[in-house]
Amino acid sequence: MTFKKREGLRFLLCMYRRQYSFVCPGGSGDRHVSRDKTMRLLFFAFLLTSSSAIGQSVVLTTENWNDHVPAGKEIDAIYGDTSIGSEHARGIIAATASGRKANMTVRDVGGCLIDLANRDFESDQLSAFYPGRRQFRFRSLITNDDGSVTVASKGNGDRPGYTTVYRMDPDQPIIVVTSTWSNTTGGALRLQPEDDLRIDGRKEDMLRSPLGTEPFFFAADLHWQQAYGIFADGFNLQIVGNERESTLRWLPVDRQPISIPKDGTWTLTRKIIVARDVMEVHAIHDEVKGEKLATLKIRLTDSSMTPIRSARVTFARGANSRGTAISRDDGLLTVRLPTGSWKLTASVHGQKLPESGDLSVDVTEGENTLEWKSKIRRGVVAATITDHKGTPIPAKVEFQAAEDASQPDWGPDTGEHFINNVAYTENGRFDAPLAAGRYDVIISHGPEYDAAYTTIDVKPGQTALLRANLKRVVKTPGWVSADFHSHSSPSGDNTGSQRGRVLNLAAEHIEFAPCTEHNRVSTYSEHIEELGLQAELATVSGMELSGSPLPINHQNVFPMVHRPRTQDGGGPGTDRSPETQIERLAAWDDGSEKLIQENHPDIGWLFFDQDGNQQPDRGFERAFDLIDVMEIHPIDRILNLQQFDVRNGSPVSNHRMLNWLQLLNQGFRIYGVVNTDAHYNFHGSGGLRNWVQSSTDDPSKINSKEIRIASEEGRLIMSNGPYLEAVFQGKGSTDSFVAGQDLGARDGEVDVHIRVQCPNWIDINMVVLLVNGRVSEKHVYKRETHGRMFRNGPVRFDRRMKLRLQRDAHIVVATGHTVNRLGDVAGPSWGRQHPAALTNPVFVDVDGDGFEPSGDTLDFPLPVKFKE
Repeated sequence: MTFKKREGLRFLLCMYRRQYSFVCPGGSGDRHVSRDKTMRLLFFAFLLTSSSAIGQSVVLTTENWNDHVPAGKEIDAIYGDTSIGSEHARGIIAATASGRKANMTVRDVGGCLIDLANRDFESDQLSAFYPGRRQFRFRSLITNDDGSVTVASKGNGDRPGYTTVYRMDPDQPIIVVTSTWSNTTGGALRLQPEDDLRIDGRKEDMLRSPLGTEPFFFAADLHWQQAYGIFADGFNLQIVGNERESTLRWLPVDRQPISIPKDGTWTLTRKIIVARDVMEVHAIHDEVKGEKLATLKIRLTDSSMTPIRSARVTFARGANSRGTAISRDDGLLTVRLPTGSWKLTASVHGQKLPESGDLSVDVTEGENTLEWKSKIRRGVVAATITDHKGTPIPAKVEFQAAEDASQPDWGPDTGEHFINNVAYTENGRFDAPLAAGRYDVIISHGPEYDAAYTTIDVKPGQTALLRANLKRVVKTPGWVSADFHSHSSPSGDNTGSQRGRVLNLAAEHIEFAPCTEHNRVSTYSEHIEELGLQAELATVSGMELSGSPLPINHQNVFPMVHRPRTQDGGGPGTDRSPETQIERLAAWDDGSEKLIQENHPDIGWLFFDQDGNQQPDRGFERAFDLIDVMEIHPIDRILNLQQFDVRNGSPVSNHRMLNWLQLLNQGFRIYGVVNTDAHYNFHGSGGLRNWVQSSTDDPSKINSKEIRIASEEGRLIMSNGPYLEAVFQGKGSTDSFVAGQDLGARDGEVDVHIRVQCPNWIDINMVVLLVNGRVSEKHVYKRETHGRMFRNGPVRFDRRMKLRLQRDAHIVVATGHTVNRLGDVAGPSWGRQHPAALTNPVFVDVDGDGFEPSGDTLDFPLPVKFKE
């Protein structure tokens, strides 16, 4: 039983005044307890209830973690941080250890508030609240007997001392932040108090206070349903900021300057409210200010009297909007408002309710109710998606509304199962409300499966059944699909759900994906287990170490030892030297074997122009032998080799594909990979992939060590969709070789078997062999000139050919389509790519004395750092 503080006090005083024992009901009969024991029990109970009411603070350990850390995709707590909580809310104060950071871009958070969630609905969206706008480094943290937390920064002759106390309000979901400046400078001090607040809103449905001077700051994430408000009695706020960060400058209402005399102090108290939505944030603020509020309960139903869940209802008075609240699964929402007339507008999944803008409600004292029986016409789509055997499979389902329907907008790019007009399912099943009307639907499961195209008609109040059997038409025995580079919210440069990333990967039929968040060792394992995807997706802990300078000092690495709930997950820090950073990765975890991948490099800068002065030098040569693979996308540029990557008529970078081929000719055996580098979840994963040689095709049995070794050895095919097989044999030999391997062919004759498979939504019109990076004119096959070689079924090309070499050469096979694009199945961004795939090179030794690179620069100079 939980007591309020005043109830505990009243009970304790009552029992103290009584000079007799009391009766505890329990067991087979009542137990009589002596007065002394009674008082000890009561005092203990009071301490517990008083702590609950006032607040409690604890340093996080393995033993207490689950009891004291709030929930939400933006949680950044680690062991050693301090949890502060009450029955209404709980938050995390970061430990004052040197180097404490919440994530890659939220740094220097020691002593700052980094997590805060409402207990009624924990969905933390706070990155950090920096008291004092990062002008002070907190070096001490104390948990106090009353449950508050004190952090302090000592002053000196140049700057004042600064102490901040965090305390939970006993009656509201408010954390009270009181800061005191101590003037240690030796003279009078003029002060302009400021704070910083980091709440990332890019690609979120985020409401914020307008920039300028306001009495109150708020930020509310509509989709993830957590809102914050900040105010201080006697002050207005001058708000400056962007979609990530807000600077809060505190301006006295009386406009009097703030001056601290020598050895004097000055104190500012702010209150940070956390609630499920901005409506409740405003209500709490009004309540604290002593204003009376009334309650309005709204029940929303559609034309068929079905409750409308997830409706966004906005409340306004005149030109001033108070905010938006969201209806629950039963169509109900409850808000607290000042009395008076309110204008209501509402939408659900992007569709406005017909009554929006015309509906007003007069709110009177006490409890008010509104039955909103909307004329909106809605139904439900119930999906069941299986493979050709009838086994449920993960899938991506895209809805395009016809003229008589409304395009769904289920949520932002950061979401999970429902994002914009796309549904992701881990098991082939979902139910989703939709506006009545006709929809064109595309159901897909990556490029090894045909996509299903169908139309459904959703009728008001009815359930439309969506059934699809996706046929696996592309056969890939001995090779598994992988994406080595993905991100989500823990990376710090985006707010995408990590759970949503896992759904993305599984729905796109990625079979192996290391977890590679920026500057943090992390894992997908918990999400895979929670979603039941162990049979679909294999993973391993890893990271991307992202330092400066960009773009060359970014490396992915796996496997890494994950040390949960520690700074950076136990991973290494960055270094401004790419060589040192890569060496650090190689030596980490006691020098364990790992795949080191250079991410999206400027190859000219990395290999040939270390100082970036446009003059060739030795590059960052200490790193060369440690780099196993290197990203070389955009992949469809293999169909158009030139010196620069030209977009919209202007060069934007060195041409990575060309530069990679030049590197191979210089003797660098750094194999190519392509990855999505996905940051958000709307068609995020799936646009690029690698097929890696594997002894098993069962994702549940994939061995990450085997994937690592195969990738280090170049046994890897790169693609944005087409599945390309290339098998090589020397003349008269029965031994077969694949990408990355060495082949002896003393007479220079090599047999090549090329096979390309595509599902029904991808096509190719060209296959080409590149010998030492140059197109072999004898082996350019185009549908328009070699029509008989190309087919229209899943196997689009299947041909054996002989290649005659005069000297040692590496051979790369490429395929693609020079006109068609991937289109709607891949989504609006990836869909703009031309289909393309290529192998890593096979190295052919024709004279038996070992492979010798050609040194050919392919008619272009070796690249230097790209300069616009």
